[in-house]
Amino acid sequence: MKFRGIAAFLLILVPFGFASVVAKAEDTVKIGLIEPFSGPIAAVGRDTLEGFEYYADYVNARGGVLGGRQIEIVPLDNAMNAEKTTQQLRKAIDDGIRFVSQGVGSNHALNIIKFLGKHNRRNPDESILFLNHSAVTTSFTNELCSFWHVRFDANVDMKVAALATQIGRDPSVSKLYMLNQNYAYGQAFQSAAQQFLGERAPNVELVGDELIVPFGKVLDFTPYIAKIKASGADTVLTGNWGPDLVRFVKAAAASGLQTPFYTIYGGLPSSIAGFGGKDGVAVGIKQITEMHENDANFNGTPEFEEMNNGWTEYSGKSMYSERLGWVVLMFAMAVDKAGTDDPAAVAAAFEGLTYEGPGGAVTIRAEDHQAHFPMVISTMSDQVERPFLYNNESFGVGWQTDAWVTADELTLPTTCDMKRP
Repeated sequence: MKFRGIAAFLLILVPFGFASVVAKAEDTVKIGLIEPFSGPIAAVGRDTLEGFEYYADYVNARGGVLGGRQIEIVPLDNAMNAEKTTQQLRKAIDDGIRFVSQGVGSNHALNIIKFLGKHNRRNPDESILFLNHSAVTTSFTNELCSFWHVRFDANVDMKVAALATQIGRDPSVSKLYMLNQNYAYGQAFQSAAQQFLGERAPNVELVGDELIVPFGKVLDFTPYIAKIKASGADTVLTGNWGPDLVRFVKAAAASGLQTPFYTIYGGLPSSIAGFGGKDGVAVGIKQITEMHENDANFNGTPEFEEMNNGWTEYSGKSMYSERLGWVVLMFAMAVDKAGTDDPAAVAAAFEGLTYEGPGGAVTIRAEDHQAHFPMVISTMSDQVERPFLYNNESFGVGWQTDAWVTADELTLPTTCDMKRP
């Protein structure tokens, strides 16, 4: 069924009483999405909300959960402010929302994990489950792991291990410069890179390793570009995202810096819209993701083709990440598996749950509630079948596959000692 047929599909179901289910807001299963919908990172938050709403519509058009209940996404703006994240979490609890999702900023995710740890112990009848779509600090599924937290993105160690694996395979890399944001996520990236480069790319020399003040406070990256040139680096490795990545890439392209960028977030739609295809190609920016539109694994699967085409029609954007879909689709699977929307039962149902993604199986590991799956490293190119779209504008570039890293290569030990209710 094509996604544009959703309205017709709903009308067909009206005689069977489905419309009455849709109409009753109290019958919906709500997910509160706590993200920055205002402020300097608002574009990332709005893209995330649009993705969640698309996949909720996708599930709802196919019958919803628990025999016909609809999934409702409730946006809660934190304006990228930690105090507001806590305020919005309290609002979600007061409004009877039993599931929350967040991922833009690991410091905000940490607040949620700690807050819910206390709240759920004190209020077992009003427990909340946190569905983490993109906050990747490794400790969240290690020493800070929680039964009330499920992560659908690979953690920092997993992503950096994948990048280090490919860097070690790339004969053009001999000297590497790192630049990262100075907060929980950026520090975790730095620590993981130091470890995995030594293990998986031992012949590569780390010639620079710096942390910057995060979230758009560095306006001029020219001094950093000069340091990279002076170091003799032939490659850059960065976990930067948002304006810190956009300004870094634009400064590198303007200076003619000939060092490819290995990134985690180089393919974020708002990032590409910020630095543009020309500068992305000039820098040779690389990304690591669960999929990309031009990869044969994605194109060869009818279900993902349907969802991808539906997303582009719905949003005017190319699909950047499959994991927003995993949150909603696997949530629906877990709720139906549990047979209830009780958060404790749903959290337990996630353990060992598997969904077949475009690159292979996506499995939530029971020990730490961390998703495991293959990942692909790709390079921005202007020679692609499907160019990247953002708000119906083509940038004339897309992604070409460098290599896949298997789930086995990304499955790392956990120190999680989970306490279950």
